[in-house]
Parts: sequence; structure tokens; C-alpha cells
Amino acid sequence: MIETIKETLNSNNAITEEVKENLLELIILFNDQFKDVDLTNLNERLKTLKIKRESMFLVKLPCKYNPFTNELLINLGLFEECDAKHWLMHCLLGIITAKDNYYGFAGSENTLVALNEGYTEIITNNLVGDVDNNFFTDEIIITNLISKAIGLDVLYNAYFKNDSKSVIRAMIEAEGK
Repeated sequence: MIETIKETLNSNNAITEEVKENLLELIILFNDQFKDVDLTNLNERLKTLKIKRESMFLVKLPCKYNPFTNELLINLGLFEECDAKHWLMHCLLGIITAKDNYYGFAGSENTLVALNEGYTEIITNNLVGDVDNNFFTDEIIITNLISKAIGLDVLYNAYFKNDSKSVIRAMIEAEGK
């Protein structure tokens, strides 16, 4: 699958060669750690992915993935001062798990956005390391607490299958214990 993704990246004229190389490096890193995650959706989204500089008033983080428009939005002022590898991995996880206009287990109803960001950041930290100025400290703490109650396997499966309902069911079941 990595060779197919490499070909797809190379065919996308909206992305610079340098960014293609950086994304491929992160995709390989992800794939090495998460061999069981299907990368078909990633491959499809990479065909039309655009990277766009956005206003600091619209994007409050160094970068953010918009699954609805399939754009990686960059707040250049923050991006130049941050760990770019960390933030690209965070956004890449959004692309890998994107479905319609959401990613991970945030769901179309946006009920688990904080949990989703916390879990995304935990995976990012495990893959490329933590950053000094982490925007998601509270979300990470909440995610760790919830994982103790419902289990990491529930979060893992829900995140990569876009299944917010299984997380909510598991939290309701854990409440009764």
C-alpha cells in the first residue's frame, strides 16, 4: 500500500515535493506502528489534498485538517514556531481517519470532539514525540481517564472505524459498574 500512496502523492500537483517527502515519511512511520489500519481512505484523500495558508483568526492551531474540503490549513505564524513534524502527524491522522466532514470518532454529531483531539494527540505523541506547548493537555488527560474506564481497545477501534456510538455505549456501560 505504501507504494500506491507514494504514486498518489507524486501525482498530486497541489503539493510541493518537500511536503510530499515529509508526508510520506510520516505515513511510513504510522504504517510501521499501525499495520492493521487500512490506508485506502488516506490514499483517496491524498489524490485531491490541498495545502492552504489560512488566517490566524480562522485557524487557531499551527495547522488543522478540514475533512469537508480536504484541505490542510496552515497558520503560518504559529507553524513556523512549532514542531512541524508533530503538527503534520496530528493532521495526517485526521486525513487517515476522515469520513465525510469529520475524522476519528468525533462523529457527524460532533459529540466527542475533545476526546477525539485528545486521542489524536496521544497517538501523535507516541509516534513523533510530545511538544513543549501542547494545545491539548486537558483533552489528553480526559482521554486517559476515559480509556481507564472503557479500555484502550474501545478507543482504538472506534477511532479508526469512525464509530462514536461504540465509545458512548462503552461509557454508559462503564457508568453502571
